[in-house]
Amino acid sequence: MGFKELLKKELKGKIKNLDLLPGSYQILGDICLIKLKDDLLKNKKDIGKAMMKLLPYVKTICLIKKVEGEFRQPEVEVIAGNGTETVHKESGCLFKLDVSEIMWSKGNQEERRRLVKQIRNGEVIVDMFAGVGYWSVILAKNKNVDIYAIELNPKSYSYLKDNVKLNKVDSKVKTILGDCRKEVVKLKADRIIMGYFPGTIEYLEFALKACKDDCWIHYHDICEKGNENNLLDEIKEILFVNNFRLVENKFKIVKKYAPGINHIVFDLKVKRKL
Repeated sequence: MGFKELLKKELKGKIKNLDLLPGSYQILGDICLIKLKDDLLKNKKDIGKAMMKLLPYVKTICLIKKVEGEFRQPEVEVIAGNGTETVHKESGCLFKLDVSEIMWSKGNQEERRRLVKQIRNGEVIVDMFAGVGYWSVILAKNKNVDIYAIELNPKSYSYLKDNVKLNKVDSKVKTILGDCRKEVVKLKADRIIMGYFPGTIEYLEFALKACKDDCWIHYHDICEKGNENNLLDEIKEILFVNNFRLVENKFKIVKKYAPGINHIVFDLKVKRKL
């Protein structure tokens, strides 16, 4: 019996609109995150209690309300249990975070694994939007590289420092608190990760200032389905203006973001024009 059917059975006779119950949830450490339809919000406490019974290994059930702002900060409400800080494990790495302060995208897990396979030992990597170490920690754990992890949000930066130490990669990862547009230009990289959206295009010229003569840029953005080539043309124009040319490009849809809109990534091999 699936989770939704188990939840229906637990709540039968207690609430109406059982068919509107969520069929999935996200687990981060020992915290469960769910979304509810508007018609079920009045029953959120009952749903939370029922889920705690079905998921005895979690300590808190949190309702995701929205994600907004420059720092992509989530708004959540505890509907059962208590506490919003946890330690999440992914790909053999530990990530300490507060789900009421930090967004974690489970849909990016395969993309993080894919990137590890592309990295060569000895590379200098710049992670322009490091967050709590989503990319930097996993890369440093698996490869012999030097990483500069830049993060503007003080709360995320605090967890980034914690996670670098927690995973014992502090010899490979240098954390930098600040605006990546100001910090990245001080560096020179073999590879740059731009794992932020929307508005990634506004940061590309700054990333190029940190490129060695040959460099890989992993450019993440959101894009309307079928509009990928237009976005790539914009990228090429910025490369041209900044004296770079595109040598190689690999395109991938990471996940669906909204109806008709995808989270995409371009793996861009760029070369400085002589």
